[in-house]
Amino acid sequence: MIYPQAPYISGYEKPEAVWISTGPGLILPGPEDHRIYVRDPVLDKQPYEYPYLPPFVGACFPPAEPGFDGHFDHLPLQSRQFLAAHAFAAASRVLDIWESYLGKPIVWYFAETYERLEIIPWLDWENAQSGYGYLELGRERGADGRGHSYALNFDVIAHELGHSILFSLFGVPMEGLRDGDFGPFHEANADLISLLSFLHFDSGMDRLLRHSQANLLVLNELNRIAELTGDRQIRLASNSRKMTEVTEEIHDRSRPFTGAVFDTLVDLYHAGLVRQGLADERLLRFDIRQVGEADMRHISDFTGDAFRARPFLFKTELIKARDDVALALARAWTRLDADHLTFAGAASTIVEVSDLIGPAVAASFEENFRWREIL
Repeated sequence: MIYPQAPYISGYEKPEAVWISTGPGLILPGPEDHRIYVRDPVLDKQPYEYPYLPPFVGACFPPAEPGFDGHFDHLPLQSRQFLAAHAFAAASRVLDIWESYLGKPIVWYFAETYERLEIIPWLDWENAQSGYGYLELGRERGADGRGHSYALNFDVIAHELGHSILFSLFGVPMEGLRDGDFGPFHEANADLISLLSFLHFDSGMDRLLRHSQANLLVLNELNRIAELTGDRQIRLASNSRKMTEVTEEIHDRSRPFTGAVFDTLVDLYHAGLVRQGLADERLLRFDIRQVGEADMRHISDFTGDAFRARPFLFKTELIKARDDVALALARAWTRLDADHLTFAGAASTIVEVSDLIGPAVAASFEENFRWREIL
C-alpha cells in the first residue's frame, strides 16, 4: 500500500495497493528482500555521515510482518510497521519502474561493499538523504507543529532513491562531487524520476487529470515536486528559468533542465491530444514556457470539455508521453560519464537517443533545451 502523494494532501488520504517485482513469500519481515531491507531504530539515531555508515546494529522496533498470503496490505496505517512497509514498497516501486525502462536490473553503485540498500524509515530530523548504502527519512514539521514523516511522502522517497539510481548508472566523479554541472544535473534528474514515477499510479493520474481538467500547466501535484503542508512544495517542475537566469546554488541551477524535460512531456501530451482529435489544433500554437492567465484559460477550454467526455483517451496520451520521455532519459543516463558530465552533453545525448523513439520526441527535446540555453 502506497500513498501516491503525502496523505495530508486532499484527495490522497487513502493508499493505493501496488505490486512489486519481488513476489509474495520472497519478502521477509522488515520488510526486506534481495535489494532492500528496513531497520527502524528504537532510540533516536543520528543521520549517517562518514565514517558512520550501515549496517544499523542497534535495537529496532518489531518488523513489519507479511500476512498469511505474503502481502503487507493488512498493516494498520498508523503503525510503525506500516511506515516501514510504505518506505520499502515506495522504494521498490521506483526501482521496478526504472528497471523496466532500462530493460535490466540496476546494480547498486555500492555493491562492492553492501549487497542491499538499508532504509531507516524514521529519524527525528527535518530532512531526508540517500548515501552510500542507505536511505534515511526524517520528517517535515507542519505549521501546526506536527511532524509528517517523509516515509509517507512518495515524492521524497523517489527523489532520494533517484540519486542512488543515477549514481549506479553513470557513476561518481573520481574527484568527488565538485562544482560544475554534475550536482545540479543529479538534482534535476532525481526530481524527474520522482515526477515520472508518480505518473505510474492509476489513482494519482486520474486525480491529476480531473483536478487540472487535463491542463498540466496549472499548478498541480505533478509539477509541484514533493508537495508539503501549507500549500508549499520543494520545487516546481513547471518554470520558465533559463541557464543565464539562475544562480550557482545547486537546486536553482537544476531548474532549467527540469523545466525543459517537463515542457517536453507537455508538448508530447498536447501533440497526442491533437493527433487523436481530442483537442483543437490551436492548442499547439501556445508557447507553454511563457503562458499568461488568458492563455491558461484558453488551454483549459481546449482540454476541459473534451476530457469530461473522453477521460480515458486523455489518460492514454499522457501515458504515452510519460513513457517516451522516461525511456529517452533512461537510455541517455547509461551513456553518460560522471567525470565529464555537462548539461549540454547530457542534453545532446537525450536528443540523440530520443530520435530512435520518434523524430517528434527528439525535436521537442531539442527545442526545449535550446530555449532554456542548455544547448
